[in-house]
Amino acid sequence: MSEDKIDNDQVRFLKYVDKRDNGCWYWTGSLAITGYGNFYYKGRVCLAHRASLYIFNRSKALTPGLQVSHSCGIRNCVNPNHLSEKSASENNGIDKKKHGTDNAGSKCHFSKLDWTKVSEIRDSNLKVKELSKTYGVSSSCISSILRKKTWKPLLVDETVICETINQI
Repeated sequence: MSEDKIDNDQVRFLKYVDKRDNGCWYWTGSLAITGYGNFYYKGRVCLAHRASLYIFNRSKALTPGLQVSHSCGIRNCVNPNHLSEKSASENNGIDKKKHGTDNAGSKCHFSKLDWTKVSEIRDSNLKVKELSKTYGVSSSCISSILRKKTWKPLLVDETVICETINQI
């Protein structure tokens, strides 16, 4: 690929970027339903943050099986200095919790529970079936809560914060 082609791609890409004081480059072009930017690159529509890595020479090819992670935690940021490759578990687990962008627990729009109800469930002496009827969730949901398989406390710098969030 020639230097002129890269420069043209960069110029076209930057037309859809709003550079902010926080260092993020907010994507102002079209967005996918997921909130990630779309950019037409090399004959096809691709995710803008991925295109950013190619266009600004941060990556010649992305490693199969890895995802592009935002160090800033902002989904529509396309600053190549904020982007890096990570495994799915790093990107969707640790990073999302660190940035507060996960949809676990009460953040999930399908959730019937919140941390107060989860605490009540864990403190209760009722049987699993009774709890599931009381809270309108399945027995397996109650079981997972009691075993702390779901609704796990969020660890940030080894400090438990989620279970006390409703007391603040």
